[in-house]
Amino acid sequence: MTEYPNEIFERVLNLEWPWYVDRFGFDDESQTLLVYLDFEKGGTFTCGSCGTTGCKAYDTYRKQWRHLDFFRYRTFLHGPSPRVSCPSCGIKQAALPWARRRQRLTLAFEEMVVSLVQEMPIRAVSRLVGEHDTRLWRVVNHYMD
Repeated sequence: MTEYPNEIFERVLNLEWPWYVDRFGFDDESQTLLVYLDFEKGGTFTCGSCGTTGCKAYDTYRKQWRHLDFFRYRTFLHGPSPRVSCPSCGIKQAALPWARRRQRLTLAFEEMVVSLVQEMPIRAVSRLVGEHDTRLWRVVNHYMD
């Protein structure tokens, strides 16, 4: 039952090939947990526009997503956000298993926000999770439409 810390994070994040946890660390100054993701060379992805699978990475850029708190510490995922060469629609952003396109919050975080706003005012949720209420309204409006 011995597991390495990276493997534990991979399991809780439900990462599948080609994604993996490269490393993680704790920022004492901001009191945040930082989880660094990466993908295996040669990995293929799903086109975020049309859903075509098996697309090769064209290029990447680094991005950060807010995730659920780990114990009482704010947690951020850092990693590449690949663009893919899709045979159907050209160069497009890849679909990521943990976040919606163009969002800086993970799906798990968004799910928690939607659950909380059903029980309390969004301003209270904003204070509780430490995110601006306008960002949370965008999440709520996306799921309530």
